[in-house]
Parts: sequence; structure tokens; C-alpha cells
Amino acid sequence: MSTQRNKNWNDQLVTEEVRSWHESGRPLYSHYMRQNYQELLAAGIRYFGTWRGAVEASGIPYDSVRKYRDWSKERIIETIQRLEKDGVDLSFRSMMLSKYAPMVYAAIRPNHFGSWKDALTAAGLAPEEIYRYRSWDDDSILSEIRRLNEEGADLSSKKMDETANPLIATARRRFGNWGAAVERAGIDYSAIRRRRRWTRELILQEIRQLRTDGVDLRSGEVRHHNPALFAAACKARFFGSWNKALQASEEAVAVPAA
Repeated sequence: MSTQRNKNWNDQLVTEEVRSWHESGRPLYSHYMRQNYQELLAAGIRYFGTWRGAVEASGIPYDSVRKYRDWSKERIIETIQRLEKDGVDLSFRSMMLSKYAPMVYAAIRPNHFGSWKDALTAAGLAPEEIYRYRSWDDDSILSEIRRLNEEGADLSSKKMDETANPLIATARRRFGNWGAAVERAGIDYSAIRRRRRWTRELILQEIRQLRTDGVDLRSGEVRHHNPALFAAACKARFFGSWNKALQASEEAVAVPAA
């Protein structure tokens, strides 16, 4: 993008420069242009009759330029949070090409957040996570879902939404919904939805049942075949480690009934 003076303007050069200015993330409302690129503003009016005409001839809806002033900091934050829950791609480029471009213009103004990254942060999101998941392909997303499952993470959509995990937003965008993404990863989502809340007693019951069934209770085997049980047992609020959970289950069996 260039603001060099004394260009040899024509209608094509005007529209190219307007699009370049827009793609760089700069506002296009007339007051801003008058202060920052008056030559382009004047050329646009000369060749298209009005600045609005120049902007729209460049393929940019003028309403998206004009409405930037409707966005307060509070409204920007609320909208970002809602869009994140809906699985919308919140990367800067995607937002600038969407109907929410006026919000981005408002967000990057010095008297609001100064940058899109800071706006995302103010909304409680981690920009680096949004861009990291944005760059992933389908296989990478499915691998991440499998990894979380093996670690015993709660993969229910409610829990994933509560943690504001960008993974669920990306998966929804790529696969239609979270359940479909989990199923594509080879995991029975109906089982996840039925997953019980772990308690110390429930963990002990599961371990005792596995022992009765003759299952190998070595940590590596359990972690591979029963990742949710293993992860729950190792949580600090329960037993802290798999060995301590095993010991507690043995002690519970050894205690004679009253």
C-alpha cells in the first residue's frame, strides 16, 4: 500500500488502492481518509461521484465502512465471545472479509483496543491459540482430539465451551459440529455424553471391577485402555497417582465389613 502523492489516477487505480487500503486493516470512512489519504479520497470522488461510490465500486459494502462508530468496547467483547462459541474463524483476515469488518475497524482504533490481538485478549481469548488452530488441517485437529481423549480430558461440548478451547471452534467450522469431529477421530461421542462424574468411590469401584475381570492393572495398560479412569485417579483431588489409587482400592477390600 502506498500513499505517494501525485499519482496518475484513473478509475482502476482508485479501486485497486481502495482495496489495498482495506486489506491492510485501515478504516475507509471519509473522515479518516481526509486525515490520512486525502489524495485517494479526492480521486475517488472525482472518478465515482462520491466516496461511497468509489468504495462500493471496489467491491466493499459501504455500510460496513460507515457503521464502525456503533461499536463500543463492551459490544465488541460480547460479540467476539459469542462468535467464538459459534465456531466462527476469528483470525484477522477472516474477520476483515466478513460482515463483522466494522467491528474490527472499531476494535483496532487507539481509543478502543489498538489492535485485533488486544481485542481478542480483552474478550478472554488467547490469540496465539486461535491462530495456531486456524493453521491446522483436518488430520491435525483429529489428532489433537485423540490426544486429549487419551489424557482423559472431558470432551463433552459443554466442557470444551466452558474452557473456551479454540479447538472446538475450529472443529465445528471444519466438521459441522463438535460431535461429528469427535466421531471422525474414532471416538464414540455418545459415550462421552454419558460419561459419569468421577468420585473417589466411583474410581475405586472401577478398579475393583477391572481386578475382578482379570484386567492388567499396570499403569501403562490402564492408561492405554481406560484413559479416563487413569486420568481421574491421578488427579490431585482424588489419589494423585495410579499407584496410590491401586493401594487405596486394596485397602478398601481388606477392611472387614462392620
